[in-house]
Amino acid sequence: MLSIGDLARHTRVSARMLRHYDALGLVTPERVDESTGYRWYAASQIGRVNSVVALKELGFTLEQCRSILDERVGIDDLMDLLRLRQAELAQRIEADTARLAEVGRRLRSIERGLTVTNESFQLKELPPLRLVQAGAEVNDISEIGTMTAVLLDRVSQRLSATGVPAAGPRVQTYYGRPDGSKIDVAVGWPVAADWSARRGWTWWSCRRRARERVWSTMVRPPTSLTPGRRST
Repeated sequence: MLSIGDLARHTRVSARMLRHYDALGLVTPERVDESTGYRWYAASQIGRVNSVVALKELGFTLEQCRSILDERVGIDDLMDLLRLRQAELAQRIEADTARLAEVGRRLRSIERGLTVTNESFQLKELPPLRLVQAGAEVNDISEIGTMTAVLLDRVSQRLSATGVPAAGPRVQTYYGRPDGSKIDVAVGWPVAADWSARRGWTWWSCRRRARERVWSTMVRPPTSLTPGRRST
């Protein structure tokens, strides 16, 4: 016979947990001393405790473990339980993989020195600009440089194809969405108002956004600072 301490050492399950198994009727002692209350187990019960541990590691509840070990679950039901657990684990792995990728992207951003600074800047009103602009979205700040180059080339081709000259320096805007999911990136050049009339282009408010296409906008004087937005 094995004392509860002996069984705990053989199975690497704490005595407290073995008492819990006893209370649930999952692993009951072979004999309990009436005078001392000591629990005594048969050596054959080591296998049952190890089976409980193995089933728990697969994600089964203690009640499910008891049903399986007491053969109250048929082979078909057991296979269904295992398939269900397999699907649950696959979903968890998929979610954890997505989180791991996000952590990796943020680490790369930090390693490249793309961190937020506390440098001061001035906010002042600017005259309206008419822009020929392209916009897209990226996952994090480490991707802004690459996307900016793509958008820059796209707008340059549009201007060259239409023969419209730029009327000022390039304008870039970045906007981090409040939920942290994406960053909107836009690149454009100012053009003269008379060119819009010649080409018959339509002008939208700067709050309108487009995805993966060249568009034109009227940039109005800023009146407030939106968190996450930067213009150069």
